[in-house]
Amino acid sequence: MSTVQEILTAMDKLTPEELRIVKLGVDSRLSDDDDDPALAAALEKAIAYADAHPGEGKSIDEVRALIPQWISKSKSKTRR
Repeated sequence: MSTVQEILTAMDKLTPEELRIVKLGVDSRLSDDDDDPALAAALEKAIAYADAHPGEGKSIDEVRALIPQWISKSKSKTRR
């Protein structure tokens, strides 16, 4: 059985189309738990942007490094 880290590492090697297929598989498994149209629209917008700007992508390690900063910004916005 694969660990989450192994799956994420493998996903780094996928093409945008392959990632869409993975997304559809994940979405189908979560469809009973999460049916948020705003989230789906935001993800579609993000995918379109990523496809239009392939040189701006970040590795999974770069994204993980940014998560604490994003959380901090999110928390500071809700405190206002």
